[in-house]
Amino acid sequence: MNLYRIKWILQSLVLRMSLKPEEDHTKKIHHNYSHVFRKKSLWELVRLSSVMIGIELAYSAETAFVSPILLNIGLNHRYMTMVWSLSACCGLVCSPFIGPLTDQCRLLLGRRRPLIIALSVFLIIGLLLVPHGSEIGLWLERQISVSNGRQFSNWAIVFTVIGTVILDFSADNCQTPARAYLLDMCQSSDHTKALSIFSIMCGVGSFFGYAMSAYNWENLGLTAIFGDNISAVYAIVTILFVIFVTVTLTTFREIPLTLLENNDLPCPFQNTSRESQVMERERRKVSFVTYMKSIIRMPSSIKILCITGLLGWMSDVCYSCYFTDFVGEAVFRGDPSSESQSEEYALYESGIRFGCWGLSIYALSCIIYSMILDYLMKILRLKIILIGGPSLFGLSMICLATWPTKLNVLLLSISAGINFATFFTIPFVLLAQYHSQDSFKSDKNDGDMKSHRGLGTDIAIINSSLFLAQIIVSLTIGSLVSWIGSTSAVVYAAGVCSLCAAVVSTRILYLD
Repeated sequence: MNLYRIKWILQSLVLRMSLKPEEDHTKKIHHNYSHVFRKKSLWELVRLSSVMIGIELAYSAETAFVSPILLNIGLNHRYMTMVWSLSACCGLVCSPFIGPLTDQCRLLLGRRRPLIIALSVFLIIGLLLVPHGSEIGLWLERQISVSNGRQFSNWAIVFTVIGTVILDFSADNCQTPARAYLLDMCQSSDHTKALSIFSIMCGVGSFFGYAMSAYNWENLGLTAIFGDNISAVYAIVTILFVIFVTVTLTTFREIPLTLLENNDLPCPFQNTSRESQVMERERRKVSFVTYMKSIIRMPSSIKILCITGLLGWMSDVCYSCYFTDFVGEAVFRGDPSSESQSEEYALYESGIRFGCWGLSIYALSCIIYSMILDYLMKILRLKIILIGGPSLFGLSMICLATWPTKLNVLLLSISAGINFATFFTIPFVLLAQYHSQDSFKSDKNDGDMKSHRGLGTDIAIINSSLFLAQIIVSLTIGSLVSWIGSTSAVVYAAGVCSLCAAVVSTRILYLD
């Protein structure tokens, strides 16, 4: 282990010495970009990652309330779960385009930040539509009813579903340029620490998001201003999201792609060899068609990483998207389809709020585990961490589904945070290693395609496994619940998928 640390330090020194001429060169340009070539402080990494707090605040409010909202406006479990697949389908189609777009964007603002801004605007629209979709739909029904005498009772569902799709799609896809922006601004030696901070910020956002969802805002009188408890939560989340996105976007200036091409400035993933410099220049000039070929003819190392991520995210989607409904029905024995003034519905609402506290513990454990993950990666192999996290989560979920008690809801949610932090960090650490060391394990028919791979493209490919996971889970979990007759099926499915991910992760290419 000491030899490994010495090797790491020597590599960092060599990299810094090789980047010194380029750092001096950037100081002579109209805008100073020397910040790209220096180590970042903890506060700078926190600012770069702050956008994830806003994204996770929005995502927490979505996962806590969308399922109850859809069930309350008349959708049954089968169609409610299918709604989650709509945004995933959009993400699966658009994600391969987002990667090349963020790699080849030629705006003066940079490559990553324009896309962050665009997706943030759509995310805000989703935050406004989800809590008020039923009101907009009812208003439109009254207008149509007055004009032609017909009644359309489905408009409330339509607007709520549209808001859910926009919110979920934007929250998922905004992570790709945000993560690429973070890595672009950091040296290779800072990537592990930067991704750990990124994961911590994600946990912070989730924790406060679920805690806000669990709190009854009537106690502060905010429901009198915003209308109801859910609307109050979404209004606060919207304000905080704008603040945190602004903090990230104003942290560092990006080097425009045109300047990178004209001045041969390296990106943080550039190696020190002359051959690697030539490969990097070629990587900047490839066409969109070449990028798409690099996705289709992907190296086997990334294929295994995608399969592992797919199974891991399937387990997390089963848990996070349907957990509050599971607690409300299986633990508290409530009924979301009963009358709003009935005892069964009151039990269901109590279960929803209690489930949010379980999700808060899940987020808190994600924060704590992410804080020590950087240390664990120094003393343990990545293989041990990537196998251990989903194994623990899988066994915990099977226990929770077998014994659905309030105590187990809180205690076993700890393993969910460990699982999330693992899949949110480790695959991208491995991806950063693949790019920095140019060590793709390609198939024979890949040719020289590996030399044209862009970081943003590969991040988008790994992220697309989340969309595919949402599609698979959304299209199957409703039928599984109906077949078994209990929402415990969701938690059982989470456990099985997580254990399968642990098995597949043994086949990943590890470089440590």
